[in-house]
Amino acid sequence: MPIVRFLSRLIGPQSDIRFEGAVFGALRRLIVHLACLALATAVSAAGTPSSIDASAYASLQAVIDANPGGIIQLPPGVHTLDRALIIRNEGTELYGPARIVQTNPKESILRVENTARIRVVNLSFTRAEGRQDAEIAGVDVVGCRDVELLQLRVSENHSRASIRAQDSRDVTIAGCAVLNYKGPVIDDRTAPHHLSGYAFKAIDGTGIQMVAVVNGIIRDNRVQELRLPPTKETVDRLGLGRLTVVPIERGRLMSQEIFDTHFTNNWHQGSGIHISNPDRSSHILVTGNFIEHAGQGVDVHGDNVTLSHNIVREAIIGMKAMHGSKNVLIDGNQFSHVDLWAIMLMPGAASHASANADPASGVKAATENGDGGTIVSNNIISWFGYGENHWNWAGDISKGPATLCAIAVRAGQIPENPSIRDVLITGNVVYDSGRDTVLVDGRWVRQPPRYRYALYVEQEAQPAPVNVVVSGNLLNPGSIAVTNTIR
Repeated sequence: MPIVRFLSRLIGPQSDIRFEGAVFGALRRLIVHLACLALATAVSAAGTPSSIDASAYASLQAVIDANPGGIIQLPPGVHTLDRALIIRNEGTELYGPARIVQTNPKESILRVENTARIRVVNLSFTRAEGRQDAEIAGVDVVGCRDVELLQLRVSENHSRASIRAQDSRDVTIAGCAVLNYKGPVIDDRTAPHHLSGYAFKAIDGTGIQMVAVVNGIIRDNRVQELRLPPTKETVDRLGLGRLTVVPIERGRLMSQEIFDTHFTNNWHQGSGIHISNPDRSSHILVTGNFIEHAGQGVDVHGDNVTLSHNIVREAIIGMKAMHGSKNVLIDGNQFSHVDLWAIMLMPGAASHASANADPASGVKAATENGDGGTIVSNNIISWFGYGENHWNWAGDISKGPATLCAIAVRAGQIPENPSIRDVLITGNVVYDSGRDTVLVDGRWVRQPPRYRYALYVEQEAQPAPVNVVVSGNLLNPGSIAVTNTIR
């Protein structure tokens, strides 16, 4: 560091150079600044590990295995795999730019397992043409702690999850683009038989999923499905909604209509973002994401989840929280062009009361898994019923009056569910966009609202919601009324 030594001698206490006057004082300050800058740069360079050039190795897996905990730079270009790229060593960092193409639909593209302090940055992951309908997640994080997935592009991975983290802690997924993540599947609900007992053809897929994750961040991602529109042509071409398994007796969650017709219009499954496993997922922030053309924009099954400043456009359901989702904050989001519910809260079949152990009957101790303690605030809901799937739900009352409502707080799926309780709904806007005229057959005309109620709090079915407090909202009336109840 010759420059550092020179400047130190020039301005140090042993220097025989004296700075006098304003001009020389300014010169001294400049020299001090340059010395500090040079010293900081030198120290930084000395303390920063150099990255490893992967081009010198026979394969991408070889460079990862040979450099445990290394900072690995992949060479630009396309890298083809037939097995998952696996990271197992703590402290590994992998970055691009590079495109990784998986040719085997039974393998993940990247798998991070049972490790910690991992960063994967600025890489593109996709599947080979003709092999994009996959049986497994594209980027999969399993059993890890302190993982960052940043600025990734995951495209044409048609599976239940394009990016998934499971059984992990302290996971950040940020600045990623997930494109075209859905594919045709058989939605198998045959087990448990007493609840549904049937299976049907569907399109399914989830962009980003956290399963049994504690301390997660999902922010500033773009999740879009542009390949499989929910149109009548898609339904006819793929036979969507047709039952492939029909039970002898109807399950508790199977409607009589589905049982009689062997068809369900609930053929569009999956979510843009999904928080799953309500007993083990908690403290997750979902913020600043853009989600388009999802079955469900955001599906929450977890506790202490914050959903803020997201935009959901074109979805059947903007967001829902159920199956034991407690202390959920839903604040400052935009829901546009949704067709069934914009915001829906409901105890699902997985919700349950606490239970004490009873060895005689084989009952195990269980912590209560209920829904509530939730705030719905400052959200804007517009263009309700103007999404691409409106044709599939318009006029459908088979699921009761709670359907086709902008905001719905519902009773449990089954009588054993604890009631959802202590919900505050405040500062929201439900806007009747049809009042501003809509282009129909070349003319601008006013349209009636396509939602029944701006707010529906279910009261007839049991277990009904308890202590739902509503105040300070701006709710345009639906086709029936503003709300079915005023509290």
